[in-house]
Amino acid sequence: MERKEGCYVIDDLENIGKYAGLSANFKIACDFIARGDFGGLSNGRNDISGDDVFVNAVEAQYVKPEDRKPEFHRHHFDIHVPLAADEKIGLAQLDPAAVVSYDEGGDGGFAEQGVEWFVIGKGQFCITWPATCAHAPAVTTDVEKKARKLIVKVSNMV
Repeated sequence: MERKEGCYVIDDLENIGKYAGLSANFKIACDFIARGDFGGLSNGRNDISGDDVFVNAVEAQYVKPEDRKPEFHRHHFDIHVPLAADEKIGLAQLDPAAVVSYDEGGDGGFAEQGVEWFVIGKGQFCITWPATCAHAPAVTTDVEKKARKLIVKVSNMV
């Protein structure tokens, strides 16, 4: 397990239940992930508990590291779950001075800063904290490709 307190966690899916105590919303998200029943998810947004917990099921375009700018959120944790391919993800403590944009309605922004690269394999997940973690997901470990993954969005409001 890789972990930077209050910024990110990388761990094996079998350990997802360890994070259920972070909040009531996290318990809902962890229970959903632990069930592992992802086959019926349609591409795009799938509600689990309204705006508090939902999952974006995507055919992510995996790109080279230099083609992925770090992003961040202020109101949602992300739980990245690669389903079809290993994924490289860049992670770093968000530098407020590096923020170049933020969309309140979409809860997403971009930062121009460096990140440290990690690989999340199938059977693993990565949690990124809102407001503190810059992350550059869906980066290829070999050739550019599309691969199915989940991004579970968990509101930090409860």
